[in-house]
Amino acid sequence: MAKKDRKAGNKEDQRHLPGNLEKPGERIAKIQPTLPPKAKPKSAAERRKDRIDGIIKTVYPSILGTAAGFACYHVASGLGDPWSLSVMGMELPWYNAMLLVIAVTFAIQKYTYAFMNIDAASFKTKDWIYVEFMVIDLWLVTWTLLLN
Repeated sequence: MAKKDRKAGNKEDQRHLPGNLEKPGERIAKIQPTLPPKAKPKSAAERRKDRIDGIIKTVYPSILGTAAGFACYHVASGLGDPWSLSVMGMELPWYNAMLLVIAVTFAIQKYTYAFMNIDAASFKTKDWIYVEFMVIDLWLVTWTLLLN
């Protein structure tokens, strides 16, 4: 019994300390972080469709990047400098060719995903960076291998 009284006395003493802003008799509400609502579990059919969409989102940019690598090689092979491209009579260094590849493949993907039953409108920035990284990575690898 004495221990309970001491604990209660200690709490009362702490309330009146100068560093404590709580007034006697006031209670501070406990702040709990609000958690986002849990998403309902996906069915087997939804998981299967998500997996197929993920595979398509990986393979399609890879094919586009490889095709871009072959295209750059064949366009550059007609020129003296294999590291630059000639587009509409202008010489483009490799980094401008990369920007051109990014712009063209972005436009192609934006309008062709609808034919593959993939909602490109729901893509976030992270998704577009992912697919364009796949394109550029395979474009550079293909073009480099063909140049060697």
